[in-house]
Amino acid sequence: MKNQTVLLGYSALWAAFDGLTSMYLVAFALELGASNIVVGLLGALPFLASMLTQIPGAQLIEHHSRKGIAVLFGCLNRLLWLPLLAAPFLVKDPLTAIVVFFLLAKFAETTIDPSVTSLLADVVPPEKRGKFFSKRLTLIGLFGMAAMLAGGFLLKQIPGTKGFAILFGSGAVLGLVGTSLLRKVQEPHYKDHEHHHIKEFFTLTGPLRRMVSFGVMFNFAYMLASPFFAVYILKNLGVSYWYYGIVTSIATAAQIASVGYMGKLTDTFGDKPVAILGHLGTALVPLVYLFITKETIWLLVPAQILSGVVWAAADLSRFNLYLDFSDPKRRAMQIAEINLYSSIPLVIGPLIGGYLSENVVFIMAGIPLVFLLSGVLRMLSALMLIGIPEPRSKHEYSAAYVFREVMQFHPNRGVVFGVQVVRRIAAGLGLR
Repeated sequence: MKNQTVLLGYSALWAAFDGLTSMYLVAFALELGASNIVVGLLGALPFLASMLTQIPGAQLIEHHSRKGIAVLFGCLNRLLWLPLLAAPFLVKDPLTAIVVFFLLAKFAETTIDPSVTSLLADVVPPEKRGKFFSKRLTLIGLFGMAAMLAGGFLLKQIPGTKGFAILFGSGAVLGLVGTSLLRKVQEPHYKDHEHHHIKEFFTLTGPLRRMVSFGVMFNFAYMLASPFFAVYILKNLGVSYWYYGIVTSIATAAQIASVGYMGKLTDTFGDKPVAILGHLGTALVPLVYLFITKETIWLLVPAQILSGVVWAAADLSRFNLYLDFSDPKRRAMQIAEINLYSSIPLVIGPLIGGYLSENVVFIMAGIPLVFLLSGVLRMLSALMLIGIPEPRSKHEYSAAYVFREVMQFHPNRGVVFGVQVVRRIAAGLGLR
């Protein structure tokens, strides 16, 4: 239990660090005059770093403790935000410097993915994953939301590059505090410390291979549009940083309000049907944005609530499925391979999205075109989950059955129960 508490604290402070740094990086770049292509590049860099560091990160575990790897590279990641925030004050071309230091920071951060993920899997018993990881996502949401709101308020009081520098510096300090918590982890023995040849990192088979195929397609569809929501809100709709922080926090609040319920659903009905419903739901998010203009800006609120709920289901169930199908004796290697494959479309997607938004007209143009394509592709990729087996539940429930259970649309109960579900979510958001 102590290990779980420490890892929850680390996750919470990581969320605060991320909410004050990466979540405002696009806004920082736009402040310095970045184009959509540069925004797309910034969106791709974390996944380029992940693609290049997963195998080295897993090989480090063969020679060093996972806790030591996470502390060393985690601290390096946080410290690299200091030259990034100083770039506008020190160099003539700050955007280039920001790209370079952000990439270096992500190299350090993604190196620890196999260590931290395998550590989490070893610490949390399989039968309690739904409950634990829903609690973890709740804490990440709460601390991330608080950081986003604080960031928006700070930028309202201190606009411009000076405000961003204070924001990123504060985030780096919180990140260092969170990383130091990992020193308190009592690291379980890792069963696989033998030296592995490079070919052993490319051996995924069965359901895990099919799961990764889904992840590759979905990640491309997701990242085609993901970096451009901030651009659309800030530039196309012309909202302030303060309002941007509030709107973004609404999605986080919806995720917090619903993730505990999603955890119960996965523990009751299995991860597969929740994953299908959650990923189909994410396809609706960019499509809803097609109807949001300066005249209908109020639609941002329901769009963000929808986003929080469906991503709570998608993120929790997808993470559980990867853990369910991975081999405990080879988990770090398999996590490295999963992240390697999954990162390729995450690099390509935002670059293509940036190009399409500035150069292509098909039915519509600009960022709305990217939203349309992303929504359609997310929907198609979610259908790939139908072919994988359910790993945790003894009985395989259909997504339609689970949807009816969630919405409570039973003939002998009436639709009033469906309304009560919405009310429970609204109560969690404070929207009574």
